[in-house]
Amino acid sequence: MSSSFLEFMPSQAPAGEPPVPSIVPLVTVEPTPEMSETERELVKRLRTGRAALPVLPQVAEAALRLANDPDARITDLAELVDTDPPIAARFMSVANSVAYWRGLLTSSTQSAIVRLGLANTRDLLFQVVYAASSGGLKKYQMQVQRSFKRSVIAAVAARTAARELSLVTEYDYMSGLLHDIGEARIYRILDALPRPDDPKIVADLVQRYHTAAGAEVAMAWKLPTEIVDACAAHHDPQAIGVPHVRLVMIADAVCDALDSARSPNLQRFESLLVDVSIARRIIDQTKKAAQMSVRP
Repeated sequence: MSSSFLEFMPSQAPAGEPPVPSIVPLVTVEPTPEMSETERELVKRLRTGRAALPVLPQVAEAALRLANDPDARITDLAELVDTDPPIAARFMSVANSVAYWRGLLTSSTQSAIVRLGLANTRDLLFQVVYAASSGGLKKYQMQVQRSFKRSVIAAVAARTAARELSLVTEYDYMSGLLHDIGEARIYRILDALPRPDDPKIVADLVQRYHTAAGAEVAMAWKLPTEIVDACAAHHDPQAIGVPHVRLVMIADAVCDALDSARSPNLQRFESLLVDVSIARRIIDQTKKAAQMSVRP
């Protein structure tokens, strides 16, 4: 596998085209005898470009399109959300949560979208879709849920860092939220295979292949190039010069700092060109905001 996936970044597909869950696979490595049996089977499935590739619901596709349309009508999105009762119910639950509280419960999808705005509605709907696509595993549900919860915190961290560092990007929250979505896809593929004797094998395979697997999800969903980049390159040291990828690297560092039982490694932030005092502020603000976030 290439050390950098930036060369594979596609241009955004035309708006309105339905997502096709079949793409040119980014995992091109050949299965070899040196690989474990589990890795060989995983690679075979990833090489098809189709394995465990979730389909993007129409409501999320519309939210992505309408959020960038200055002439978009909130009523159009509200009507579409209401056609998908499970998503609508989750969306309303989060819209009325502490994180989005405005002193009055909203009783309709349309009023919730008015409260949030189209961009925040888009971000929230993708959070709901991500959560819904992460269920139903028999062996690795706990790991997938842990990955999702971390992704919500990473989304908050990315938005906070973008504000503190004046990094202007339309997709800060979504990039943080979706950059590790490949982990859930890898776990879903492995869920259908015999469990290896050594649990470290699973963790290693998720770490090794989740960037390509996530980039393929973003490409299949026809997400903006910034999000594909974030999925593909957030572990690539060569990508630190790409502002929207660097933002996700910072968000990852914030998540690790919040997970650490000891003092956070602030030198890591310096390597990401973030002043230590600003890093502390981003960590503190993310911690406070994440405590209010509802994880659907």
